Amino acid sequence: MEPSSRIRILSWNVRHLQGDPLAVHRVVRAADPDVFCLQEGPRLPGTQGQFQRLARACGMHHLAGGRTAGSNAVFVSGRMRAKDVAAFTFPLGHWRDNRRGAVLASVQLLEGGPALRIASVHLPLDQAQRLGHVRSLSRQLADFGLPAVLAGDLNEAPGGESWKALEPLVADPAPKAPLTFSTVSPRRRIDAILTGRGIEVLEYGVWTPDPRDARLASDHLPVVADIQVRG
Repeated sequence: MEPSSRIRILSWNVRHLQGDPLAVHRVVRAADPDVFCLQEGPRLPGTQGQFQRLARACGMHHLAGGRTAGSNAVFVSGRMRAKDVAAFTFPLGHWRDNRRGAVLASVQLLEGGPALRIASVHLPLDQAQRLGHVRSLSRQLADFGLPAVLAGDLNEAPGGESWKALEPLVADPAPKAPLTFSTVSPRRRIDAILTGRGIEVLEYGVWTPDPRDARLASDHLPVVADIQVRG
């Protein structure tokens, strides 16, 4: 395998960027991702500039996301190109529910090679709503016929109904991966990068952030996977 064909994906719930912004920047830069799938970004009106500042601070490009995607976002490094980017929200079950959504994009290395379809998503706490969002998202991920990756905060442990519902398209490549919530005392694995056919996972969960920076930045630990897209 040529080293240049490796794609590093970072997925992270950043708790509305309410933690130490410099710690967030340090964690992302240390991870050095090609694709950064962010969940629980800023959601108030006028906060789009925070995504742009985060992108600049981390040396990345903000593809899409924010309020238009239920506070999810996708960033890419200079090694990647992207197309068919979509940001959307799911219908609300109740007016008091948090607005949820996703960002999808087709990405590939600038130097060529096969593309993949990736989604950044933060699933709801309610199980019925989670399953509804999973079914909708699965259809949209499959529409392009590309190898699929779903990265996000699933708000559910492995083996749950949402993980099972996703399995025809994407599955857990590392059942023994580290716990992700919370940073102070990890007890649950609710954040994951799930991969589909055509994706070879080279490493998963091997990279870990500086513990102090992780605690200062968010209540979730980041997840990192190194993958290769098979032709």
